[in-house]
Amino acid sequence: MNRLSIFAVATAWCVTSLGAPAGNQPHPPVGIPTNEFTKGTISLQEMLLSGPPQLKMHSLAMIANGSIKGDIDESYLPGLKACAEDVSAPIRGIAARILGEHFVKNQEHPNSAAMELLRILAKDEAADVQFNAVYHGLTQVKYKTPELVEQLIDLASINRKESLQDQIIVSLANYQPQAAEILDQKLNGDNAIAYYEIYEEFTGKVPADADKFLNMPSSRPRMFIFKGQGDAQSSKAELEKKLRDAGLENPTVRISGKDENYSLLVKTYLTRDYKAVEKALSNNAEFRMIQSMWLTPELEVMLERMK
Repeated sequence: MNRLSIFAVATAWCVTSLGAPAGNQPHPPVGIPTNEFTKGTISLQEMLLSGPPQLKMHSLAMIANGSIKGDIDESYLPGLKACAEDVSAPIRGIAARILGEHFVKNQEHPNSAAMELLRILAKDEAADVQFNAVYHGLTQVKYKTPELVEQLIDLASINRKESLQDQIIVSLANYQPQAAEILDQKLNGDNAIAYYEIYEEFTGKVPADADKFLNMPSSRPRMFIFKGQGDAQSSKAELEKKLRDAGLENPTVRISGKDENYSLLVKTYLTRDYKAVEKALSNNAEFRMIQSMWLTPELEVMLERMK
């Protein structure tokens, strides 16, 4: 077991904060004698459990960076639980990643206590905490229960961050029949449109009665990005014409960028509109679609700043 005195951890924290060369970070000393401020040595596990925030964070960073000798075993769980419940989102976020990487990933039987914490952290109000709990934790479970499959589908319907969405889809690739059964039920419940939007990616098929969703507003705006070619204004006008031909009533195309390095942005709000854009322009020779994405609030703010 690694033994750390508060003094030793604080010293190590200062050294790394001042930029000690990579690869030369000191390993936690073993059996450091007590100093005048402590009564006995304090283990890394105890530091995670009851240390001040800055030293909790430093201890978590040492684990995350692989600077701890020996295995990260169940003796660390009480401290990681305390970190997972900490008021600091960064502390919760790193704890979530460690729980996933050391107690779930590549495990035939993930630790039940770690899984319980990760399922809670996956609902955390902080986006980074939720991301780590899902990406490094829940999606790494080898054998998923129906309850876990449903939770991942619920999370995918809410969190449209592309990297997380892709990770959930990949993790459920062998669970398409279960996913279809769950999604069929969700299509008859609250927020059905959000589940309709992810149905095909998770099941590989179109849902029954799909047409009833076409006139519904999307759960969030959909953005399509096309590579600009030639004169920007002429290209914009031509793309708007193609969108009208595809069935969009009042398409708006925005130019992003300057000179020849520009893109054309199309934002839709109705389900039928984004479906029409995908059908008409996904493989169009004249307008090459670079990317399509669901607009999260963060992405919308970023795009507004780029105007």
